[in-house]
Amino acid sequence: MSKPNKNRDRREILEQKRKEARSAERRRTLAVVAVCVAVALVITGAAIFTVVKNNREQSQLARQDLTKIGAAAQAAGCGAIQETDASGQGQHTDQPVTYQVNPPPFGPHNPVADAAGKHFYTADERPALEILVHNEEHGWTIVWYDDKVAGDNQQLKLLKATAAKFDAFGNDPRYNVIIAPWTSADGAGQAIPDGKHIAFTHWSIHQPTYDTKTFKADPSWGESQYCTGFSGAALDTFMKKFPFDDAPEGYLWHR
Repeated sequence: MSKPNKNRDRREILEQKRKEARSAERRRTLAVVAVCVAVALVITGAAIFTVVKNNREQSQLARQDLTKIGAAAQAAGCGAIQETDASGQGQHTDQPVTYQVNPPPFGPHNPVADAAGKHFYTADERPALEILVHNEEHGWTIVWYDDKVAGDNQQLKLLKATAAKFDAFGNDPRYNVIIAPWTSADGAGQAIPDGKHIAFTHWSIHQPTYDTKTFKADPSWGESQYCTGFSGAALDTFMKKFPFDDAPEGYLWHR
C-alpha cells in the first residue's frame, strides 16, 4: 500500500474515533440533562403536592366552625382576660407611640385606620401598630402572633384558615378581626406577656350591644388575653364578649 493511502486510512480512523468520542460525549450530556430534569420534576412535584395539600387542609379548616379550629382554650394555654383602664380616645398622632400595654389594646394612634379589609398579615405587609390601634378604637379585635408562631407551619395554617373563614363574610363587621404579627421589633422588644405566643386584644366600653340612648365612649378599657397556641374556641368567646360595636367608636358601624 502506498504511503498516501496509509495516511488517508490513518486520517479516516482518527476522524471515526473523533466522531465516536463526540457521540459518546453527547450521550453523556443527554444522560446528565435527563437526570437533572427528572430530579427537578421530582422536586417541583413535591413542592406542588405540598402546596396543594396545605391549601386543601386550610380550606377544610376554614369550613369548620371557629370553635373547632385549633385547640380548646385550656389546651391552648389561654389565661384569664386581663383588663386595663384605657386612654387615648381620639388622640391622633403620626409619631411612634410607646404603649402602656403590649401588644396594645388601646392608646394614642395614627389618624388613619387600616381600611384594606384584610384579616391576615405577615410581618412584611403589616400596617404600623399605631394604625392597628385606630382599628381597635373602631371595634376591631386584633389577634397577635409572635415570631415563634410565625415559624410554626401548623399554627400558621390555623391562623390563615381562620382569616379565610372571616374573608367569606365580606364586610360584615361581626367578623372585624385582624390577625397580625407581634415581632421582636415591636414594643421595644417586649414579648407577649406570661411567656405566651398569641394575644387577643380589644378596646372595650363595656357595652356589648350598641344603644344610642346609653352609649358612652368614656370611660373605656383595654382587654387582653394571652395563649400559648391558637384556640378558635377562645377567640370565639372573646369576640362574643367584646363585639365590634363595643368600642369607643363602635357607633361608626351603626350610622
